[in-house]
Amino acid sequence: MAGIPSSEIARIVCSRPDAHQIKGPRHPTDLIGVAHSPYYFAAAGAADREFTWAHASPAKIMDPAIRRLLDLVEVGEPPTENVGRYKQGATVTVTTRDGRSFTNTVYAPRGSAVNGIEWSDVEGKFETLCPLAGVSSSNVEKCTQVLRHFRDVKHMRELVELIA
Repeated sequence: MAGIPSSEIARIVCSRPDAHQIKGPRHPTDLIGVAHSPYYFAAAGAADREFTWAHASPAKIMDPAIRRLLDLVEVGEPPTENVGRYKQGATVTVTTRDGRSFTNTVYAPRGSAVNGIEWSDVEGKFETLCPLAGVSSSNVEKCTQVLRHFRDVKHMRELVELIA
């Protein structure tokens, strides 16, 4: 799909074993809605060719390109092969206005329990979400250092005071 603008996308079909409908809000407007919206995951991923914590920002949530694609997401026939390998993942097929199709399967997304999580993912989440809660950038950086050395923390207040 490299080089294909999101304006050329005509259809996004998501397939999962035993899934005959997509649950969650189709048009989320905040972080909680986004966190529960497979529609948003698919639309944002198709628009930007990736899905990161940056997609939790208000600007991305309301991005016109992503908003347009939300209405193009639909459920497809459940896959019948490798069914046991799907762990929170899906097969997604993107079809363009001129009829070209691109399919990709992710059995378990990055950061899922089966794959584990990297410190860079924890830090990325923290660095994206904490400012939305009013935590200063200097305190976010201090927090990530405290988290990386959490076993050495004597009192939980060291972290709590940074985010309060």
